[in-house]
Amino acid sequence: MDTNDPGTKPDPNAQPVVLAVLVLYQVEGSRSQTVASFCDAMAECDLATRFALLLYDNSPSRTALPDRIPIPYRYIHDPANGGLAAAYNAALRLAEEGGNEWLLLLDQDTTITRTYVRAVLTALDDVRYNVACAALAPTLLDGHKVVSPMRILWGGRIRPLHAKVKGIVPAEAMALNSATVLRVSAIRQLGGFDTRFWLDYLDYWLFNRLYRAGYSLYVLDVTLHHGLSVRSMGDMSIVRYKNVLSAEGEFYRTCKSRVDNVVYTLRLVLRAGRMLVTPKGARFFLLTLSHLLTHLGDSRPFIRRL
Repeated sequence: MDTNDPGTKPDPNAQPVVLAVLVLYQVEGSRSQTVASFCDAMAECDLATRFALLLYDNSPSRTALPDRIPIPYRYIHDPANGGLAAAYNAALRLAEEGGNEWLLLLDQDTTITRTYVRAVLTALDDVRYNVACAALAPTLLDGHKVVSPMRILWGGRIRPLHAKVKGIVPAEAMALNSATVLRVSAIRQLGGFDTRFWLDYLDYWLFNRLYRAGYSLYVLDVTLHHGLSVRSMGDMSIVRYKNVLSAEGEFYRTCKSRVDNVVYTLRLVLRAGRMLVTPKGARFFLLTLSHLLTHLGDSRPFIRRL
């Protein structure tokens, strides 16, 4: 892991409150829409003094960075590609060392706006002394479809939160990683980010653990555009689907109740059935069936429902 680029040094008179971690993978940093939009949002001095940035690059080769990044930053190159969990855990350690109270997660598929940044700072003031609030998230749109945040329903199903729900969510909910702001002390209480979910289902795991620990999600009154890395089964490679199945099964077995797992099993059966009649899905049928049998044979105990 290459950490020899410290970036610009922070102003000792302006301690950043938020450390943003932006994870790159085979995308040149100087051409990344997320990097460009985040730097543009930081162009206003009153915003820039509240943030620092970690650029965590999982690509095989080092990337070129923008000529100017207007906030203190650090670049880490990790060609071993430890995924999101490795990047977020590195950021968590840096946030603790630097005294940052909050951690902002970013990936290369979200466009950041100044409206969003100002909404974050306003909300952080609102929840500063509400230690039960551990996460803040905007509404994310992929095209015209709401993909985050989601409410958690019976059996582990998810549905978009109602558009009128803003502020503290009074029920179990989850958000996608990108553009979510997390309280550093709460994540440390969880033991950091679980490396079993190095790429997929890390957000599901995170919000499940936060909810079970008594923490809540705050929905920001702002919307961002986010391009999902995988929109449908037809877009997914065999390798990625294997990882999704592995992470999905581990999440249900270790984080969900017996009832949720029964529903999950039934959903796997239906998923496999749909694959048989879908041209692009047929290639995943045997993988799904094998995963179903493995999941049924797992003898680990389930957790209790809250």
